[in-house]
Amino acid sequence: MPRHAIPLDGEVGRLERSGAQLERALKASRAQQAATAEILGTISRAPTDLGPVLDTIVAHAARLCEAHFAFVMLNEGGRLALAAHTACTPEFVEFLKGGKAPSRASTTARAALERRPVQVPDFQAEPGMVVTDAHRVENVRTVLAVPMCRGDALLGVFSVWRREVRPFSDEQVRLLETFADQAVIALENVRLLRELEARNGELTEALDRQTAMAQILAVISSSPADARPVFETIVRNAVTLCRSRFANVFLYDGELLHYAASHNTGPDYVELLRAKYPMRPDRSQVSGRVVLAGAVVRVEDVSVDPEYDQRFPAAMGWRRMLGVPMLREGRPLGAVVVGWAEAGPVPRAREELLQAFADQAAIAIANVRLFDEIQDKSRRLELANTYKSRFLAAASHDLRQPLHALNLFVAQLKAERDPAAQDRLVARIDAAVDAMNELFDGLLDMSKLDAGVLEVRPTEFPVQQLLARMETTFAAAAREKGLRLRVAPRRVWIRSDFSLLERILLNLVSNAVRYTTRGGVLIGCRRRGGELRLDVLDTGPGIPADQRRNVFGEFYRLAPPEPARRGGLGLGLAIVERLGELLGHPVELASRLGTGSRFSVSVPQAPARGFSAEPPAAAAAFADPLRGRLIVVIDDDALVLDGMRGLLRSWRCEVVAASSGAAALARLAELGRPPDAIVSDYRLADGASGIDAIAALRGALGVAIPAFLISGDTAPEGLRDARASGYLLLHKPVPPIALRAVLGRLLAARATPLAAA
Repeated sequence: MPRHAIPLDGEVGRLERSGAQLERALKASRAQQAATAEILGTISRAPTDLGPVLDTIVAHAARLCEAHFAFVMLNEGGRLALAAHTACTPEFVEFLKGGKAPSRASTTARAALERRPVQVPDFQAEPGMVVTDAHRVENVRTVLAVPMCRGDALLGVFSVWRREVRPFSDEQVRLLETFADQAVIALENVRLLRELEARNGELTEALDRQTAMAQILAVISSSPADARPVFETIVRNAVTLCRSRFANVFLYDGELLHYAASHNTGPDYVELLRAKYPMRPDRSQVSGRVVLAGAVVRVEDVSVDPEYDQRFPAAMGWRRMLGVPMLREGRPLGAVVVGWAEAGPVPRAREELLQAFADQAAIAIANVRLFDEIQDKSRRLELANTYKSRFLAAASHDLRQPLHALNLFVAQLKAERDPAAQDRLVARIDAAVDAMNELFDGLLDMSKLDAGVLEVRPTEFPVQQLLARMETTFAAAAREKGLRLRVAPRRVWIRSDFSLLERILLNLVSNAVRYTTRGGVLIGCRRRGGELRLDVLDTGPGIPADQRRNVFGEFYRLAPPEPARRGGLGLGLAIVERLGELLGHPVELASRLGTGSRFSVSVPQAPARGFSAEPPAAAAAFADPLRGRLIVVIDDDALVLDGMRGLLRSWRCEVVAASSGAAALARLAELGRPPDAIVSDYRLADGASGIDAIAALRGALGVAIPAFLISGDTAPEGLRDARASGYLLLHKPVPPIALRAVLGRLLAARATPLAAA
């Protein structure tokens, strides 16, 4: 045999041993591959369920590492909690369920603390370990623990142990590390999938919310006059997206709560709602609490709330409730309420979602109110246009009547030679002019009220001054008709605007005299608390009950009492009511057909003082001499200029009459002196205004010349423009006495004629 030859039997033995090792390694590798495949299959079958995956991993780890027991503990807020384990005694399972804090008192806790594999050959003999009865019953001896980490983050610990002292090999340690890595992969996979599901859920919920909002907005757009379809859409979406048992909408009118809509409620529950509502807000309902607080109300368990009406949760079996207010400018309009079967806190996301629905409901309510207001204004505008058309027809007729009579009387006057007959014709001409003035005064009053240029200037004065003015004004007219006009004197003081209150009584007494054919008219007063009721009573035909509201409408006229007599224009009582509202003086009407009517105005009383013969608001009537004064008159109507020129010259005034400010300035330049006053029409030719003409003259002459406007225009814009300019505005036709009084008052401030600047 060669010196270095190896015996055949030794080589065969070595090969056999090597083959056995390879076979064992191959068998272990196949077992590990099979375990990994099973683990991966479990992960694929339950990607978001960690329990089956960890159960599969610990079972294979115990078998392949030749351990009697394997378990996984996960890090939950710094404490290790049992997540999966193989079979062992119940006592040891209860011990593991108690959890562990990272420390050096156990192999598992030490591995978590040191972030490395830790093996204890004999746990019960290892110094520093805490050995419990559970460890002794289970006979825990050799223990191996491997940390499960993602980067520096500890996810948990994988542990195995044996009942005898037999350390785990390096291969088994590496194998357990592999299983720990697979557990980490499973944990991460579950975490990522759950995060993805949560994100998908959030996106789905956001999409559902946007879809719901779009639906609600579409219903709001398609139902501008009715909010009920909006409420029904809101409660339906609230139940779906809040995952609630039911949803309700309630409306608040400032006094009572009203049931408006609900979803997912049965007929018995709806009957309870209909029996309970409308109701004053109280704490027996979440809707009442929401309105009282004007804020969100949460009830975690309504069944233990002593104030809540328990009939309602008993009807459907809910416990948790949420109510949010529908607000507009901080004022509650109602509430949206949802309820859940289970008790507990309300998620913030549900509260935000329901608040968004409540905001949409508030928008729907505001839209309906706005729509109703627009519709009402449209109806009123249409009615006003109808009235205006009727008014124009009536005004045209009523204006043509005195104009026609005036033409006839003037023609007769030209041909009449008998002085007595001439006097009668002049009187009739005056009556025709008075009729026209009455019509124009009514138009002017309505225009001022429409333009909002009337200012209330309250003063205190004795009511007798007002009553005396009524008696003086209407005594002759009453006598002419054979009526008794009585004024009951009263020495009581009141507080009001004398001129505006006088206008109210003038209209009331004028109507009473006009529509009364026999008997008389009484003007009196009656105390009522701190107020004085001014009464105008007549024995006229009375007003039918179905027309007592209509008579205060604009352009509404009752039939004249006698076919031969002219009725009014239908503005008097409309003016009375609107002036009463402006002054804060209620106007009342009581009437009986065939007996007569009583119109009353209630006015605040004032402390009595000494009696004054003249009303405080009445301007002192005086006429300063106008002789020698230079007056500029601007008007684009030649007839008006001619009439003004003749009237002013009859008062011994010097007159510059022109159709424009430029023409007047040219004439003044010829005279070489500034005027003492300017009288201009408000509306001139070519769109020019008297305001601009006066300003141009003042600017060119450098003197603040006294001036006022005259106009036949009663449009609200013109009244507002004139008021803003600061100039006094007189309305055509202007009685000569009024024209002279205004000129005298303006010139009174000038003691001497103006010198040229």
